[in-house]
Amino acid sequence: MSSFVTATGSGPDAPWWRRFGSLLRDQWMFAALLGLVWAGDSLVLISATGNQRDALVIPGITAMALLAVLGRRYPVRCGLLAAVVLLGDTAVLMANRSHIHSLGLDEILPTENAAGLLLVLYNFKSSPLRKAVPVTAVLVLTCLTSAVLRLRASNYGGGDFEQTLAFGFLQLLLVTGTGLYLRGNWPGQRRFQGSPMQELTRRQWPVMAALSILLFLEFTKNGELSFLSNLVVLLSGLVMAVLAAFAPLRPVESAYLGAATMVLTVLVMRVLGLTGSSGNLLGPVSLAATGAGMLLVTYVVRHAEIQRAIRATGTLVVVTLFAVFMTPAYRGSSAFFNESVSRNALTAVFMGGLLLVISVGTGMYFRARDEERARSVSSAVESAQQAERMALARELHDVVAHHVTGIVVQAQAAQMVAEKNPKAATDALAKISESGTEALTAMRRLVASMRSTEPAGASAATEQATTDLEADLRALVESAQRQPTEHTRPPRVDLKVDLVDRQIPQEVARSALRVVQESLTNSEKHALGASLVQVKVWADHANLYTLITDDGSGVRGQPVGGSGGYGLVGMRERIELLGGRFHAGPGEHVGWRVEAVLPLDEQSGEEGQR
Repeated sequence: MSSFVTATGSGPDAPWWRRFGSLLRDQWMFAALLGLVWAGDSLVLISATGNQRDALVIPGITAMALLAVLGRRYPVRCGLLAAVVLLGDTAVLMANRSHIHSLGLDEILPTENAAGLLLVLYNFKSSPLRKAVPVTAVLVLTCLTSAVLRLRASNYGGGDFEQTLAFGFLQLLLVTGTGLYLRGNWPGQRRFQGSPMQELTRRQWPVMAALSILLFLEFTKNGELSFLSNLVVLLSGLVMAVLAAFAPLRPVESAYLGAATMVLTVLVMRVLGLTGSSGNLLGPVSLAATGAGMLLVTYVVRHAEIQRAIRATGTLVVVTLFAVFMTPAYRGSSAFFNESVSRNALTAVFMGGLLLVISVGTGMYFRARDEERARSVSSAVESAQQAERMALARELHDVVAHHVTGIVVQAQAAQMVAEKNPKAATDALAKISESGTEALTAMRRLVASMRSTEPAGASAATEQATTDLEADLRALVESAQRQPTEHTRPPRVDLKVDLVDRQIPQEVARSALRVVQESLTNSEKHALGASLVQVKVWADHANLYTLITDDGSGVRGQPVGGSGGYGLVGMRERIELLGGRFHAGPGEHVGWRVEAVLPLDEQSGEEGQR
């Protein structure tokens, strides 16, 4: 079929493999990561373990990955089924008395961990909290039970269950917070709605999550340090992470504060005789401080003026070199420039240079994108202003000028017949009065549109729209369905709506309602011999689809009085402004077909910074 609505294959009547393909396309990044983790787990279970029967777990982790992909559409059911599958994998591993590889969570395969986190994310993003909380609790309890049972069955005593609990709690906190944020009704949202802090949090949550993981890894790898040393390293990393998270607001000031934090950390450790962490990319500089420093350089290069960016970046580089060479982890030896210490320092300097190039390059890339976006916005504003001027010109020409021309013609006619036929002159004056009233009404409507009190394309149907799109559509269809008379038999309207409990954004719902309204009007005016108009509106996780067809002859009739010809143009402009797609033309066999696809997410324009 040539129709792009049908070609997407994501409608309620599409085959299951097309709907599943649509799910994969919309979450290809998660699907790709799950696929890579699943492939690694499968290879290890097949070839790297001593017990070949461990491969019996592969169907279980495959089911977990598939449930995680399907969880975007069916989060509650997939979450509960994932808990059952996890228990099944546990039974298999207990029967084999196997100790499996893990990452972060002892005795939990990476595929199981990643799939569970994704299911928790989807539950808190899409499901009601009264369902999301119990499902998450079931998954967490199942994970804990599986870890304990597998650990006891494998007779392996090398695991650190406290570390597993801490890492699992951190993961749960991050994924739950992310889900609530994406949901749009997280606690305290109203208080910060529209504030710079709310906007910053919206843009920076991936950075905050990544820095939180680095802090946790720093905590787990510094077990050889004393309590005080570990505390100083973690506090320094925490301060740097906070500065990096808020750097977009004040990039240069944040960079200088980050440099001061690193200098203060080195001085405190030397005064107290403490040793820093080791084995990091920059030697004694912690992982969190390294990541935060890279972000500070990136933000400075991206947002600050060139001269200030160079000074701030240079300060951070000098302070980092100071921390590499002066942290007590290197000064503990009596021979400061011995071969081992020099080799470690040179390795840290080389890695620092590589990370500096990456940070500066990333900042320059985003700076170029910001400048290009600014040029695009400026061009779009100019285009919008030009389009508004053209719209006003069309309105003046088509409405006001029409009435004024009628007034002039009628006045000239009245002057010519006033002496010979006073009654004709009186009739002409009545028509002049009527045309003047209509022109005045049109002018008032035009002024109201310029003052934004009456939106362009407004109508009785769209202005009375509510937040319930299905109810609005049914009310529109009922109002458009006229009763047949002796001489006319209007087409019957058949409406099918399937919104899968999705909340449709107001502007998207109004546009869909406007498309249906205009299509029904066109069918009544133009469709010759039409007896049935079918209206289908459905939604999936990404788009709202609208399809209107009639069974007319396919030849468009010319209504009495002519047609303005702007109905289809207006619908196309409205849909494309929201980032959607629109098509209108003859049906596949008979009649006329109007199709529209509107994105449910913010996909149109370059609104905000990413």
